[in-house]
Amino acid sequence: MLLSFVGYAQEKAELRVTKTFKNVDFEEFVSQIEAEYPVHFYYKSEWVENVKVSVNAENLAIPELMKLVLLPTLMDFDYQAPGTIYILPDKKFAKELPTFYYPSRGVESVVPADAEKTAIEDKYLQGRQPDMIQTIVIGSRDKARRGRAAVVTGKLTDDESGEPLIGATIYIPVLKRGAATDVSGVFNLALKPGIYAAEFQCVGMEGEKGNLDVRSDGYFTLSLKKKVQALGEIVVQGEENQKRGARLGMESVSIKTIKELPTLMGEKDVLKVAQLLPGIVSVGEGSAGVNVRGGNADQNLFYVNEIPVYNSSHLFGFFSAINSDIIDNFSIFKGQVPAEYGGRLSSVFNVETRKGHKNKFFTQGGVSPISANAEVEMPIVKDKASLMLSARSTYSDWILKRLKDPDLRNSTASFQDFATALDIDLSEKSRLGVFAYTSGDDFDMNGYTDYNYGNKGASVNFSHRFSPRIKAGVSVIGANYNFETTSKQNASEAYTHGYDLDHYEFRASMNWMLNEHHTIKAGTNVILYQLDRGAIEPYGSESLKTSLDLGQEKGVESAFYVDDNIAIGQHVNFYAGLRYSMFSAFGPATVRSYYEGTEMNEDDVSGETTYGSGDKIVSYHHPELRAGLDVKIDENNSIKLSVTQMTQYLFMLSNTISIAPNDQWKLVDSHIKPPQSLQYSFGFYRNLPSVGLNATAEVYYKQGKNIVEYKDGVDFLSTPYSETLILQGDQEAYGAEFMLSKETGRLNGWASYTYSRSFITVDGENAWDDINQGMKYPSNFDKPHVVNLVLNYKLNRRFSLSSNLVYNTGRPVTMPEGVYYIDNHPFIDYSDRNAYRIPDYFRIDMSLKMEGNLKRKKPLHSYWMLSVYNLTGRSNANSIFFLSEDGYLHGYKYSVIGQPIVTISWNWKLGNYANQ
Repeated sequence: MLLSFVGYAQEKAELRVTKTFKNVDFEEFVSQIEAEYPVHFYYKSEWVENVKVSVNAENLAIPELMKLVLLPTLMDFDYQAPGTIYILPDKKFAKELPTFYYPSRGVESVVPADAEKTAIEDKYLQGRQPDMIQTIVIGSRDKARRGRAAVVTGKLTDDESGEPLIGATIYIPVLKRGAATDVSGVFNLALKPGIYAAEFQCVGMEGEKGNLDVRSDGYFTLSLKKKVQALGEIVVQGEENQKRGARLGMESVSIKTIKELPTLMGEKDVLKVAQLLPGIVSVGEGSAGVNVRGGNADQNLFYVNEIPVYNSSHLFGFFSAINSDIIDNFSIFKGQVPAEYGGRLSSVFNVETRKGHKNKFFTQGGVSPISANAEVEMPIVKDKASLMLSARSTYSDWILKRLKDPDLRNSTASFQDFATALDIDLSEKSRLGVFAYTSGDDFDMNGYTDYNYGNKGASVNFSHRFSPRIKAGVSVIGANYNFETTSKQNASEAYTHGYDLDHYEFRASMNWMLNEHHTIKAGTNVILYQLDRGAIEPYGSESLKTSLDLGQEKGVESAFYVDDNIAIGQHVNFYAGLRYSMFSAFGPATVRSYYEGTEMNEDDVSGETTYGSGDKIVSYHHPELRAGLDVKIDENNSIKLSVTQMTQYLFMLSNTISIAPNDQWKLVDSHIKPPQSLQYSFGFYRNLPSVGLNATAEVYYKQGKNIVEYKDGVDFLSTPYSETLILQGDQEAYGAEFMLSKETGRLNGWASYTYSRSFITVDGENAWDDINQGMKYPSNFDKPHVVNLVLNYKLNRRFSLSSNLVYNTGRPVTMPEGVYYIDNHPFIDYSDRNAYRIPDYFRIDMSLKMEGNLKRKKPLHSYWMLSVYNLTGRSNANSIFFLSEDGYLHGYKYSVIGQPIVTISWNWKLGNYANQ
């Protein structure tokens, strides 16, 4: 170790130290300093007997060094030239006469009854001290329980808007422990009674330091102020990646990232950003839905404030159906899924929206080449209730006119979505949230097909904290998805078809913190599904289409769950969860039976059973185990393991690779069994603080059974009996996901690589129950290699460059291999299922963000975003098709966007650039 000093003047600030101390006793630290330089410390040994020093000092002045050394403690120091350092415990030196200071708004202190201070003394003692340290008293001594930790419940809010801060943190340095706030801005932390130095942090906010005087269970509220940096300073701080790695296979996307990355036509899109994360892909441009770890698009569950969204895309997948301006928090669970979620096999996408400003009026919005959006937030009752309104709508077919497909260029499209939220703090312990959402799309495909589809939903959530240890919540949710299709391409086959899905749900949950090491969450939910699959009706006088009613379906899905989180020491956390799900299908319905040993088709029907309204047709029930182990090797390294079982009772009838607006959701029944999955995951996480990098590696193995596959050439509008079109098989998926991310500095972003495989085997008892002769074949979304590179470079405070690079292996396809003739009639001979692949996908995007002036006091701030999508103009294949020309079969590559798309958008918000 090297100790060096720069300068020998008597001024204390001139003494500088370069030295490394690693977990040494405080007295050893003092001995080394005093031995190598004429300074002397004054203190009592019992004050520092438990103090360890771990500091990497590089050219630090003595005052700076001592602040780092004493930061985890409640001690202070005074440095007097030429070399005297005084240390006292549990109090601060008054280096100047303090001015009176009132605690920050929202900090509620409970003063013990035996405290005898005048108001003036209280202001002095709680007033502005060095470093603005304040003491927050939690509970009271007369309620303390001997030998039992106290549960500290805190709520962190935005001082300016009054909104809860999601993902904000409290950290206790001396214990090396902390907690993060939930969607209500609330955290729980179990601490033994005593006084602790605490640090409060949130992205974009000024950090706070304070002392927690913990006496018993209790509450407090703290408001953090916006961080506004000086104009000449450049500090780029990304979001602390606290959520990534919190659960194995969990991803979080910051709103800052969504707003800065290049986007198609300037539309900020949370789902497009999600596809840049490892393990998440899509079919290609203009494709709705995403595929997670080799699963079908219908194996993902999308929530917006607890409302399920059954079609998450506008304009066939070009845009998300969720306005990114209203998103406050976005998480994806694709590995270790909490037991409170169920009903899908691959992932859960959970979106929490902004609650609205409770202190002042706020608005923001933007204009792009095809749409405009605006959001308004305002207090209804100051500090108590807020209202949020948002709207987005198209006004142009600009994008369609720039596509290569002539049918798309001659089409028209429009979409819109609206959302509103009411957030009310009924009391310190109770909160009521109301949210409503609607979206709609109208698309005219070159005059021969009309699509109209939309989502609607509303949720009411009430939560109450009975004590610092126990919190409960109930929610009532309603959602609807509907579409109407009119096909006019062939007059003799023209038809109309409407579809409607209603989802009604009740949820209840309770969180119970037993002690500082043990937390339990339990709950239940009940869902009523009502599906009207609609009727096929002829359209126009020339149509020869026969009317066909596809029928109605009704089912009830219910579940109860328990989540148990146990901390074993400081380095091991164990999670165990059990979800027990149940499903029953009800009439009215007519159910066919088929002769044993025959194929399910029209010719082998042995009988029919008619069920009246409310009659139970079939029931299923399945236990779903969830377990996880988190082992922290040290401060910067951890490993995680998990096992997750999932069951799905609702799936999508689709014979296309990409989700189409007229694809139908369907319930399992007496012939179609619920698909199930079992996934094992392992992850290694490493932080590299010296270079500001985070590295993660995850591997997984997933088994699925009763996976829904379709017979060749099926038509889901031809019969209400879907079992005649469907086969079920087994899935095997495995992969490894690697990610390296940098969240600080001028240059930040991430690089990821995913290797994954996904195979299906449909091998029934009879030949007609097989696909691909019963042999294993790649699933439709098997993409072995995926590379994503996301970079953002801050040129200065007003200009930043962002870029994406996307590469993935082409998806599998089934190809014709020849033609044979029977009685002079040609028949195409196809390859094994998914035996070939379309060409690999490659795309580069770039954007330039240009901020307006950065004055602190201004009524309105705006910025421009210049984006180039598909910079190299590559014609990526979306699919392969074949045409018979001059007696020969010719193959063609179909691409949606085969040229660079340059757009510029304008975005604005009330206040200065830091206002949110």
